[in-house]
Amino acid sequence: MSLRSRLTTAFLVVVLGPVLVGAVFVAAVMSHLADSRGEALASSAVTSVDSTLGTICERIQASAAVVALSHSSGGNDDALEMAQLVVDRKVVDGVVFTGLQNADSTTGPDIGSPAPEGAWVDCGEAAAYAGSGPIVALGAQAEVKNADGTTAVFSAFRVVDQEFLGRIARVADADLVLLDGRAEPMRAGEVDAGRWDATDSFLPLNIGTVATSVTPMYWTLAAMVAASGLCAVGLAAWLARSTTRPLHELADAAERVSEGDLNVRVPVHGRDEVAHLALAFNRMTAQTQSYVNALTASRDQMRGQLGRLGQTLTATLDLDRILEVILDTAMVTAGAEAGVVMLVDVDDADQLRQRAGEGDLGIEQPATIRLGEGIVGSIAASGEPAHGRIADGFFEGRRRADTEPDARSIVAVPFEGRAPAESDDPGAPRTESGVLGVLVLYNRIAGDDFEPGDVDTLRTFAGQASVAVENVLLHRQAQRLSLTDPLTGLWNYRFMQTSLRREAERSRRYQRPSALLAIDLDRFKSVNDTYGHPVGDQVLTELARRITGQIREVDLAFRHGGEEFMVLLPETDATGATAVAERLGRSVAARPFKVNDASGGRELRVTVSIGVAVLGEHADTASEVLAAADEALYAAKAAGRDTWRVASV
Repeated sequence: MSLRSRLTTAFLVVVLGPVLVGAVFVAAVMSHLADSRGEALASSAVTSVDSTLGTICERIQASAAVVALSHSSGGNDDALEMAQLVVDRKVVDGVVFTGLQNADSTTGPDIGSPAPEGAWVDCGEAAAYAGSGPIVALGAQAEVKNADGTTAVFSAFRVVDQEFLGRIARVADADLVLLDGRAEPMRAGEVDAGRWDATDSFLPLNIGTVATSVTPMYWTLAAMVAASGLCAVGLAAWLARSTTRPLHELADAAERVSEGDLNVRVPVHGRDEVAHLALAFNRMTAQTQSYVNALTASRDQMRGQLGRLGQTLTATLDLDRILEVILDTAMVTAGAEAGVVMLVDVDDADQLRQRAGEGDLGIEQPATIRLGEGIVGSIAASGEPAHGRIADGFFEGRRRADTEPDARSIVAVPFEGRAPAESDDPGAPRTESGVLGVLVLYNRIAGDDFEPGDVDTLRTFAGQASVAVENVLLHRQAQRLSLTDPLTGLWNYRFMQTSLRREAERSRRYQRPSALLAIDLDRFKSVNDTYGHPVGDQVLTELARRITGQIREVDLAFRHGGEEFMVLLPETDATGATAVAERLGRSVAARPFKVNDASGGRELRVTVSIGVAVLGEHADTASEVLAAADEALYAAKAAGRDTWRVASV
């Protein structure tokens, strides 16, 4: 049997076999569901009719009983009134009185509809109907003994007519036929019934429910099976025609190309579509071979160009942007699907923090990892580049950390700064081995592994990244030094002026108070004169430390000059500012200042005077609030020092 025949037969068996089995199963299920639905509808209708007639009979019996009870307790008038009430409320159609005490006649008055002539069905009897003629009513009786020994009988009834039967049929959603011996049976309902069942209710009824026809569904199912068969035959024929012997040759050639043999060529047979595919395959392998040769020849040139690109990137001071450009260029060059640049954390030298990321990493951004932890942390700790495949979360014996992506392969290159890791190094934070960070690429495109040449390429980018990091952080440190006091580390007078102007503008715009504290060391000149300026510098440094320990992170502390300090308290009124001033004064006076001089260590008792002024209350501009705080400071000194005063309004 030819390949075409085998493919056609197999395809038809695989496709049409399940279709036919499924069609038979669906037909059986539809038939069963139709029967089940018919039985369920009939059972529901019978139950509904029985329940409805039972409820009607209970109401008739209750009506007769309540009229009899009214007669027993209150006499004829109460019985008549109660009978009229149940008729008015349509509980029953009428009530017949017989044998009332002291009545004008033995029959008594009737309430509601006249008692119909014909067979009544007694709701209280087990065998309600015995075939004594057409049924005209459902009734129930209640008897009461009169005082004179006679018996009064109260008969409540509902007329059984076309309207009565129609209401029950609508409730049950079925056809009803009353089997009471009439020449033309009474019938009610709007459904064209297809199934009939009898009921064991008080009335002899036949109940008809709608029949479910599945014939149209059978025709639809047959049409679908036929259409599926035609489609399967057509598809099988197309598949067989399109599959020929050159497919094996193409498969073999593709396998050899995947192994790296770009010299393979496929024989061309005929001029059909498969022959065109073979020609296209041959052209593709030839072009791929030329591309590989060209790429190999230009790789060194590309490295030089990328080096110049890195030098250009160092001209900007936006570190995150620089790292993004470096990472993006490295990924394109190495053909990686994703990558990250992680730097040593400024606040924690034992932790790496992600500063740039590209691709679908599948981890929370930005990621962090402890030094020595996981794959990247171990590479950073060792300071040696690495590349290879990650298998089951392990790379060269190192287990992947939770904050690292679940990748197939990796190439990572740590980068170091230009200066050694010394305590006086003003550059970026680094590990003990001098590593500033790590450049990491994941998952080479097309599933290949990274090569040793990729490590050399990444070294170029890592070198430029280290230069960029150091340049940016050195610039930031220089900028900060221009705004801070070199002795105490607090903000200097220049930054204080800028901050006060900004806070005064904000206070005027939003009508929110901000307080300024002017702090001055009491008798500081005597400290310098007695112990020398080095000791005085130690006192100033300790005072700055105690001030920063008593204020919030949003508050700003400045060295105004000499022994005078300023503290700006945003969103703080006079009450809050005096509380801070009180706390600062206690903090300074509570413990002596430990200093070292030529004679050894000693302890000095130091106090401060504090002036308080509030923007929006004592002043509106930066210069005014500064003057008001100084004035309050002088008042505190005049009051005996070691205290605080609030500026006058």
